[in-house]
Amino acid sequence: MNYYVDPAVFFSFVFASLFGSVSAGGIVVVDLPLVPNYAKAHGILMGLALVVVLPGGAILMRLLSSKGKPTVWVHVGTQLVGWVLMISGLAMGAKVGKILDRLENNAHTILGTVVVALLLFRPLFGFLHHRRFMATRKRGKMTLFHVWYGRVLILLGMLNGGFGLKLATNSPGGNIAYGVVAGVIGATYVAVMVHFEVTGGSKTSSRTPDVPEETSKSQSS
Repeated sequence: MNYYVDPAVFFSFVFASLFGSVSAGGIVVVDLPLVPNYAKAHGILMGLALVVVLPGGAILMRLLSSKGKPTVWVHVGTQLVGWVLMISGLAMGAKVGKILDRLENNAHTILGTVVVALLLFRPLFGFLHHRRFMATRKRGKMTLFHVWYGRVLILLGMLNGGFGLKLATNSPGGNIAYGVVAGVIGATYVAVMVHFEVTGGSKTSSRTPDVPEETSKSQSS
């Protein structure tokens, strides 16, 4: 069965879901008809954020960096878009969890909330890394922490998407489609990470995986 996601319904509840009460006190029967729209919006937004935009942005950034092109705005842009998608997706997921009383009693909602919450701190670590790099022109502990912090959380987010499909008893076709897309992008993401850790990171001390070049050819974070 296909459901149409009404844009008006979607945007009207984004902020209400984030800032309203999310304590579950049982299934909200009167709102059950809204679940399909919210659930579909949640899946689409989170899939775009954690399976396409964030890992795709990291891959594109590495490819551009390998050709000597500045990538700082690619990094900033994909992070901002990913943020918006994640927060909106979390809002839709919170509505579904509240209606169905599934906010605190399953792996998907717990892990998903933790992943999104932790990813919201990543720009702070990126800023600290950037400030240190501008002062020292060297990769340090904050750089490595910033890079691996994001990598692990993105991969956990991809995995959690599978938990969400299982929780939603999605169709076999939908499960296969998600598995193929997430598997291909995830494998590519890991391969790119490994490649630039082994080759790019070891050739020059000024090159750092998954962190944009700052201003010139001799300067990359």
